[in-house]
Amino acid sequence: MIDEQEPNPNSHEQDEPYRPSVESMNFGQVEQELRDVFGVAVMYLLVPIFLVVTGSITAMASEWLVRVLPGLAAVFVCYWVLLRAFGPMYDAAPELAIQYALLVSRLGGGIMDTSHRRLLALAARREELKTFDTEN
Repeated sequence: MIDEQEPNPNSHEQDEPYRPSVESMNFGQVEQELRDVFGVAVMYLLVPIFLVVTGSITAMASEWLVRVLPGLAAVFVCYWVLLRAFGPMYDAAPELAIQYALLVSRLGGGIMDTSHRRLLALAARREELKTFDTEN
């Protein structure tokens, strides 16, 4: 569940006025946004799953409904599994999760409404805050 963040009224992103600037975010806010972006990036796995299932069924079936229905069923099952799995996956290896989100963002030109530039800034800010916390 997404927690509401109180934006700083004087610091917003220039092209995204509804988001606080990355520099003004604390570790919890950065971590939450990165977790949300990773959750969306994981859902991008549904596209190749659908294509693989539909492609393998197409070789055996000739009916359009028989070809597409198993692919749709696989997408719904995988969506349900991924929706519940992305939180524990992020908790188990946050650096790897962030690298995966950066890869998907680079290939796709961003993830949903989060630009690749903002995602890079969030990852850098997370490392900066993490380093600061370990020093203190």
